[in-house]
Amino acid sequence: MNKIIKYVIFILIVLVYAKYAYADGKTLEEGNSKPHVNVNANVDKAKVTIGDKIKYKITIDFPEGIEVLLPGIKDEVGGIAVKDSGIEESRNEQGRITQKIWYILETFNTGSYIIPAFDIEYKTKPEAEKAVVKTPEVFIEVVTILDENASDVRDIKPPVAINKSYFRLYIIIAIAFGILAITGAIISFLYRRKHRVIEFIPEPLSAHQIAYNELENLKASDLISKGQVKEYYYRLSNIVRHYIERRFKLMAPERTTEEFLAEMTVTDRLAEVHKKLISNFLEHCDMVKFAAYGPDRREIENAFNSAIKLVDETKEGSEKEASVR
Repeated sequence: MNKIIKYVIFILIVLVYAKYAYADGKTLEEGNSKPHVNVNANVDKAKVTIGDKIKYKITIDFPEGIEVLLPGIKDEVGGIAVKDSGIEESRNEQGRITQKIWYILETFNTGSYIIPAFDIEYKTKPEAEKAVVKTPEVFIEVVTILDENASDVRDIKPPVAINKSYFRLYIIIAIAFGILAITGAIISFLYRRKHRVIEFIPEPLSAHQIAYNELENLKASDLISKGQVKEYYYRLSNIVRHYIERRFKLMAPERTTEEFLAEMTVTDRLAEVHKKLISNFLEHCDMVKFAAYGPDRREIENAFNSAIKLVDETKEGSEKEASVR
């Protein structure tokens, strides 16, 4: 009887332990799951000749609700100059988002180039820790137009003897053309000196004039009516970042929003009210560009008006700008 009781108790203990072990394993597995983020990078041509345009593209595929931070690439990548760039975004039926960031590259130096791997940071919510995925390295070879191993390249011909009478004639003709060229240059110089016109060189545009022109062009592009909201916000935030760089000598375009806001908090070139305005503006733009947030018409107008207000109140000679000094 005692053996039977002990056997039953042993079976119960094993069943309870198995139940909790399964529950703990399941919880651990679910807690460690991460969103599936895919990245890839490639070029349209791996071998090009000098001066050819190369299209380098980074593709990021991620589920809805993920905030992806794009790599900061401005003037060059892998030792090759960046001539143009842009971003495209699409969404499939399963709700996954695909972002394609492309760059047009150009170089006039031959050799082998390696476009390095870039860190793509992402997080599931604003307060979560960032995770990182890397793009693959991309290899490019730049060659000259002339094939160094071409079989039809021949040595130069030996010198040909010149008849002396023809040689004298060539010298006389060359001297005559030289005299005519010098005479024409003197006449042209005297004429221009007599009728010279003072050329008007326009003054370079100020930072706020450039920003006003770019904002006006953005408004005229009518991207919102075309449904290109993210492209609109991408250009709007770039206008404000470049204005801050030109006006206050703060390196805004080359940095992420977090890096720039951290530097802005300690600078004395901006008033606190303008720091807060810039912070709210950039955070709102990042939500639309990277977090799949869809703003309504009022929010879009407020973002544009915030950019105008920042330029109005901080441009050279404005009252608020003078009060900061």
